[in-house]
Amino acid sequence: MKPIPIRRMRFLTALLSTLLLLAGSVFAYPLLTAAPAAASTDANKDSDADKDEVSITLDEVTPWIDDKGTLTVRGTISNTTKKAVEKPNLSLQMSTRKLDSESRLDSWKQGQAQHRTVADLEHDGTEAREKAKKDNDADSDDDSGSTLDTSFEDTIDPGATAEFTFRVPADDLELSKSSPVSSWGPRGLAVQLGDETGLRASALGFTTWYPDPEFDQTKISVLAPVTLPGHSEGGLIPADRLNAAIAEGGSLDTIAKLLKHKELALAVDPRVIASFEAAIAEPPAADAPEEETEEPSAGKGDETQSPPVGAPENDDADSSAAELEAPEEQRKRLGSWYQDFMEAAQKHTIVALPYGDPDLSALRGTKIDRLSTFAQKQREIVKDVFPDARTDIAWPVAGSATKNGLRALKKSGNSTAIISDAQQPSITGIHDDAHSQTTITDDGESTIDTLVSDSKLTDMSAEAIAADNPAGALSELVAESAVIQSEAPYRTRSLFVPLPRAAASANWEQTVDDLSSAPWIAPTGVDEILDSGSESRGLLRTDSDAPHIRKRAVKSLAETRANQEDFNSVFSDRESADIRLDRELLTCTSAAWTLGRNANICAGQAREQSEKLMDSLRLRKGSSVLLVTGEKTTIPVTIVNDSPAEATLRIRMKPNTPQLRAQETETVKVPAAETMRVDVPVEGLANADVPTTIEMVTADEVVLPKHESLMVRVRADWENIGTAVIGLGLAVVFVIGLIKTISRGRPKIPEQQLADAMARAKTDDDPEKR
Repeated sequence: MKPIPIRRMRFLTALLSTLLLLAGSVFAYPLLTAAPAAASTDANKDSDADKDEVSITLDEVTPWIDDKGTLTVRGTISNTTKKAVEKPNLSLQMSTRKLDSESRLDSWKQGQAQHRTVADLEHDGTEAREKAKKDNDADSDDDSGSTLDTSFEDTIDPGATAEFTFRVPADDLELSKSSPVSSWGPRGLAVQLGDETGLRASALGFTTWYPDPEFDQTKISVLAPVTLPGHSEGGLIPADRLNAAIAEGGSLDTIAKLLKHKELALAVDPRVIASFEAAIAEPPAADAPEEETEEPSAGKGDETQSPPVGAPENDDADSSAAELEAPEEQRKRLGSWYQDFMEAAQKHTIVALPYGDPDLSALRGTKIDRLSTFAQKQREIVKDVFPDARTDIAWPVAGSATKNGLRALKKSGNSTAIISDAQQPSITGIHDDAHSQTTITDDGESTIDTLVSDSKLTDMSAEAIAADNPAGALSELVAESAVIQSEAPYRTRSLFVPLPRAAASANWEQTVDDLSSAPWIAPTGVDEILDSGSESRGLLRTDSDAPHIRKRAVKSLAETRANQEDFNSVFSDRESADIRLDRELLTCTSAAWTLGRNANICAGQAREQSEKLMDSLRLRKGSSVLLVTGEKTTIPVTIVNDSPAEATLRIRMKPNTPQLRAQETETVKVPAAETMRVDVPVEGLANADVPTTIEMVTADEVVLPKHESLMVRVRADWENIGTAVIGLGLAVVFVIGLIKTISRGRPKIPEQQLADAMARAKTDDDPEKR
């Protein structure tokens, strides 16, 4: 057999390789198309695993520990799977190096590298401790070492929860005490649960080792908003909601508990003050004489008093007394809390917020821009209660400050603005002092003082407050403050941390407690920071993605105000009516709506309330009226005022045809929650069925939206006409008879009778013949 030439061999090899490649692509095609389906299946499995898994939540983490303290980590294990965790192994891990920078903190959260076990179930559990006790000394009661107490033994059943508590004395942490300045700082913690299959769950936290190093403290000023965001009628918070807020665990109760921190500053919403003042005001005496109301001169109508909208119709005296007793107790309880709060708050720095704490930037340049000015003027409500309150500090929504906006704020009387360090950053690369200045004109000659919030501490505080289980987040917050202190341990800095602009929640107290109790932190008042020298910072940055009240909501509020503005002229005290309207609209521009809430819902509620108010003044529909031509009389009209204020108006009746003439009534005053009858002067001119429109008109000639129609039937006076016809008939008969009598002439006398009569007459006249 001849050997195959090398060139021919290469050709065959190349041909075979090409065929194999083509065949491979054909056979591989079904596998490639099947890959996405497999990935989708795996994704579904992962999704199902997220629903059914073993998890750990931390309920307590000691945020910092000194050389005489004990590290406590307490939590709960939840097994939501359908399979038991057999022979669980629970351990507490600690980082082997201090996390003295933000990058190291973040790295520990991403992956717990370089850690060691400080306690576990195998060595520090109940069984292990009992065994060690028996082995060492049966009479020993020394429990000073690390301990792990659990509510489970060898199994965590499906659907079950189990509690655990680690307690590790400082001596068992194996942390250096000899060099406090170099060894102090945050350490990462990880609670890990495993079984024979491996790691099942973990939870992260932090603690800060503090062996009493000597360095300067970081000053931190905390500002707590005192506000209750949300829509409310007339812009005042209802008494029932205030009562719930001051109850144990309520938002205002939480604020009251924070007052134990002497350096805490309060940003007080005038709406809260005005609502309390209204809720605790003395109600009018039940037997007090009612004020006389002006009656209409055109036919003094009957006035009937009706109960307020929603009031019970039961007139029983005993039940009414019982119903009034509870509101009276509530009023006294609100008054007592309010007085205690004012007395305690007087000792703190008070910053007066604009009414409703609105997003002023969202209002600027809109059709309701004037609400911004109105809201800022309402800060005087706080000033009246707290004479030392600061009314010159503006607080734009974080990230929303602009040169134009700050210039407008300064023009309206604000000397200081609270902004974020994301907009006015540090130029040193570390966390700088909060007090600074920023230019508000292009030439740089005009400036405004700024109180710059530390965004890192502010955001972490907000996360801890919002967490269902805040222990881990709080330990990280304290660790972050230690990192800031480590940046410049021998330099005193003043930082500013505002709490979320929302109603206070349960986690507020623990957040302020943990942050203020750290030994490297010196709680400081806002006034002290503002009185200190200002720190140079970077130029103002504009954040295009800053949260705002959406334009749709602002547009809706503007339309609501425009619709009701003219209507308010019906009220005797129009200024108060406009104030109620503006206050209510401001509740829907609150900065709290920028924290993930939907301001459109509030705007819709404001629109509905406005429509309800405009419907509260109405005419009670009557039946058709029969009117006699040529007669001047009146038609009674009933006005119903279910609004919360006295209305001043007159009634205008507009006939659709000229057969009826009507006049406007004189101006009448209808008290709140009452009805009144007025008489409209009318005159029927000719027979007709006249459709008529009845309107309510204000002193400013504004026609209210609610009107009624009435059919007036104008007819002749048939009774008088009948009498006249009968009389005329009799007169005609009389005249006819008289005419006939005259036409017949006088009756004739016989001639003989006439001659005899004449003879007797002559005889009577001749005396001789007599």
